[in-house]
Amino acid sequence: MRQARELRESPPPPTVSVAYKARAEGHVYFYLDRDDGGEPVPMRVDQVAVDLFRSADGRTRQVIRGLRRQELLPVQDFRYYIDRLTAVQNGFGDRIAIGEGRDVRDVPHPLGSEGENTYRYRIIDSLTVSAPTLPRPIRVYEIEVHPRDEALPALVGSVFVEADTGALVRMLFTFTPASYVDPRSDRITVRLEHALWEETLWLPYRQVVEVRREIPQLDLPVGSVIRATLEVTGYEFDPVMEPGFFRGPRVTMVPYGTADSTEFRTGLMDRMAEEGLSPVSMARIEAEVRRQARTRLVSGLPRVRLHADAVSSVLRANRAEGMHFGLGASFTPRDRLRLQALAGYQSAPGALSGTLRGRLSTDDGLTTTSFEFYARQLRDAGPHTAASGAVNTLSTLLRGVDYTDPYFASGFRLDVEREVGDRASITLGGRVERLSGATAVWGGGLGPSADRRPLHPVGEGVFIGAASELRYRWAGVPTWGAEAAAVATTGRWDGGGNLTLLARLDTRLAARDLSPHVNLNVEAGAAWGALPQQLLFFVGGRGTLPGHGFRAFGGRRFVLATGEAAFTLLPGWLTARLLTGAGAVGATSDALREDWGVAPTDGLRAYAGVGLGTLYDILRIDGAWGLPGGSFEVILSIDPRLRPYL
Repeated sequence: MRQARELRESPPPPTVSVAYKARAEGHVYFYLDRDDGGEPVPMRVDQVAVDLFRSADGRTRQVIRGLRRQELLPVQDFRYYIDRLTAVQNGFGDRIAIGEGRDVRDVPHPLGSEGENTYRYRIIDSLTVSAPTLPRPIRVYEIEVHPRDEALPALVGSVFVEADTGALVRMLFTFTPASYVDPRSDRITVRLEHALWEETLWLPYRQVVEVRREIPQLDLPVGSVIRATLEVTGYEFDPVMEPGFFRGPRVTMVPYGTADSTEFRTGLMDRMAEEGLSPVSMARIEAEVRRQARTRLVSGLPRVRLHADAVSSVLRANRAEGMHFGLGASFTPRDRLRLQALAGYQSAPGALSGTLRGRLSTDDGLTTTSFEFYARQLRDAGPHTAASGAVNTLSTLLRGVDYTDPYFASGFRLDVEREVGDRASITLGGRVERLSGATAVWGGGLGPSADRRPLHPVGEGVFIGAASELRYRWAGVPTWGAEAAAVATTGRWDGGGNLTLLARLDTRLAARDLSPHVNLNVEAGAAWGALPQQLLFFVGGRGTLPGHGFRAFGGRRFVLATGEAAFTLLPGWLTARLLTGAGAVGATSDALREDWGVAPTDGLRAYAGVGLGTLYDILRIDGAWGLPGGSFEVILSIDPRLRPYL
C-alpha cells in the first residue's frame, strides 16, 4: 500500500506520457428498489457522452457533449450532481467526495496521506493476468480495507493493485454511516475499474456509483436508487491541444437534448436489461458492485423508524375488518438484522391485530432467515388477489364491492432462503397458525348493499405446514427473460395430512426501447388430503379470468395461462394493450359447491380483450369478453408493478 501511495504521489518518468484524450459514454438510472429484491420500477433514464482530457503534468478536463433522458414515470424534474455524469480520472484525490460532497465528503483515501492512520489492510486474494500482447504476466492483489474506527468517516471495501508496481487497478467500496452527509442515504457503493494501456498505464475504464435513499423518519419497503454507470474507451495519447485549453472550466456541458443522436454509440434504453431494469428482467439482477460489496454494506439511516408495509397497512377497508387503521416501527440493532412491528385496529369486530417480524442475513449475504409472529393477519383465498389493498379499499368504499374472500390467521412462521449462483434460490419454511373466519360483516361504504358479496364460510382450526420453493431466472438478455418457480407444501389439518403443489412460468419479451413488450404467464396447481376450503383454488373474473363470474369456479386442480401485449401510442400519455387468457378448474367437492357456490369449469374458459393506459401506463382501463358463455367486463386498475406499495 505504501508502494501504491508513492506511485500515486510521484510524477511519471519523462519516458512515459500520460497525456491523453478519451471518450466516455454512460447511463444514469433512477428507479424504485424493493427491500425484498422484487421487480424494480424504473422512473427515469439519462444518457451522457463525455470527452476526457489529461495533460502531461496531471491537469484534467471533461467536456459533456451529449445529454438526453426519458421519463418512464412522472417524476419531478431535477438536476443530477455533476459527478453522476463524469468520470473519476485519478482514482479520487486524498479526500473522497460523492455527489459534489452532498452525499459523502472528507473521506480519507486508503492510498492517500492519511491512509495508514485511518485503515487496516489485509491481502485476501490475488490473480494473474496473461495475454499475448503483454510482455509479462501481471499479478494483482485484492487488499481488504477496513477502518480502524468505524465511528469516523471512512470507506469499507477492497483495493486492487498491481503487485510489482503498486498501480491502482480497481476499487470496490462502500462507506461507514458517519461518512454520509445526506440523512436520506441508506447506502452508497462505488466501483472503479482501470484497464491497461501502452503496457504500463492503468487508466479509467468503467465506473459504477449507486446511491440508495429512503425517508429517514419512515421505514417503507421501498427506496429510490440512482445508479450512474460510465465506460471509457478510445484513448488517444499525446493529443494536440489548443493553448490554454486546461485553463478552462474543469467540466463543461451542453444542455439536455441539444446534441445529435450520433453523439451516442448505444441507444438510451439498450442496457436496461443488463442492469436488471427492463420488463424482461423479471427480478433485480444485482450488479457486480453490489454483489461483492453486500458483505460490507452498512446503512446510514436511523436504526429506529416508523414503519408501514404499504399504503393499505395504514388504512384499508373490507367486509371482514371494516376500517383498518395501523402503523408500526422498525429497529435495526445490527447491520444484518432488522426487526419490524405493526399494530392495527379492525373496526368491524372491534379487535386488534399485530405482526412482529425479523430478518437476519449471513455475512456473505447469500442466506436470509426470516421469522414472523402474527395475530389476526388478514388473508385472501387463492391463488390470486384480484386487486391491491388500496384499489380494493376504494372499490369497497365507493362501490360496495370487496374483491377479497377474507379470513384471519394467527401464529408463527419461519423461512430460510438461500441464493444459489446468480439465478436460482431455494426457500425452506414452516408455519403453525390458527385460521378463523370473520365474526362481523361490515356494511359501510357508499355502494348499494345489493351489490355486496356474501362472506363464504372458511375452515377454522390449527394448520401446521412446511413448504419448499425453488426459483430460477433466465435474465440479463436484451429482449427476453423468464422465471420459473415450483412450490411444495405439506401439512396437517383437522387430523389429516395434505399436500399442495404449485408451478409457475413467467416469460417476457420486449424491444430494446421497452415498447412494445409481451408478458406470457402459465401456472398450475393441485391439492390432496384434508385442507381448509380457503386454501383451495378459485378463478373467474378480475385477476384471473375476466368476463366470467368473480371466483365462480373452484376446486383442487387448476391451470391458468394469461398473456398481454403492450404498445406505446403516445409516450407518457397513451399505451394500448391486447389481453388474452384461458384456464380450467376441476376436482370440485360437493361441500365446496354448496358452501362457496362454485363449480368446475368443465373444460377451458377463456377471455380476450383490449385496454388503454395513461399517465405512463399507471392508470389502466381494460375491457374483456369471457369465452365461451361469459360477458363483457370493464376493469379499472393500477400498474401491477406498483401493487406491492399499495
